Amino acid sequence: MTLFRSEIAMNFRFKRLSLFVAIFVVCVSTAMAASTCPSATTYASYDPNPPGTGPSITCVTDNLQFSLFGFTSSALGGAVTPTPGSVAVTVEDPAVNPLLDGAGFSYNPGMSVSAGQEQDVAISFEVTALSGSITDLFIHFNGSVSSPTGGASTNYSETYCTSLDTNCNTFQVSDPPANLSQLITIPATTTLFITKDFTVSGGTNGSAGISQVVNEFSTSTVPEPREIGLLGLAMIGLVLAHRRIKASVN
Repeated sequence: MTLFRSEIAMNFRFKRLSLFVAIFVVCVSTAMAASTCPSATTYASYDPNPPGTGPSITCVTDNLQFSLFGFTSSALGGAVTPTPGSVAVTVEDPAVNPLLDGAGFSYNPGMSVSAGQEQDVAISFEVTALSGSITDLFIHFNGSVSSPTGGASTNYSETYCTSLDTNCNTFQVSDPPANLSQLITIPATTTLFITKDFTVSGGTNGSAGISQVVNEFSTSTVPEPREIGLLGLAMIGLVLAHRRIKASVN
């Protein structure tokens, strides 16, 4: 009877220790994560306004980490030059909206020009999959023009590189012709360097504008290396603890 009670006590202590280790692993993994990307804000929260006045942030949305944010802009013909503070940012998170292609951002650059005017905005950043690989890119915008025959136009191009400034490819959407969305599949990669460029031109007698630009990334998810390491250490600890408890009972 005494041995039986000892076995019960040992099993209880082992289960309690297992629960403690599991909680510890989750807490450590959470603590190691970067801050969540700010939403319902402006791009100045990512890259200070004016550019170069401070370092960009590093943040996480879903399974992706974003860093090295950059911003440049220009204007012609008396149009207002966009700034980081004039570009609204909303985070696209599939955990909140499962209909999304993947995590990313929705921008409102507030771009609007009339005849003889142009505006251009370029946003850049590094995106890294915290686990698994990035497998496709989705872009969309709502560019519109009043007089395409007069040369009015809107364009959104995206360049993605697998290393900084090398191994780069570009794809785009535009109006006119009305091609507002595009989804492309890419060879699985952990990190991409992204540069997106938005341009509006009023042409000779028209107007053009952009009020939404979306960029999303899909990933194939596998256990994160650091989590695998933590779980491995936890399992070793459990085995050693179980042996010690069993030895003390015997």
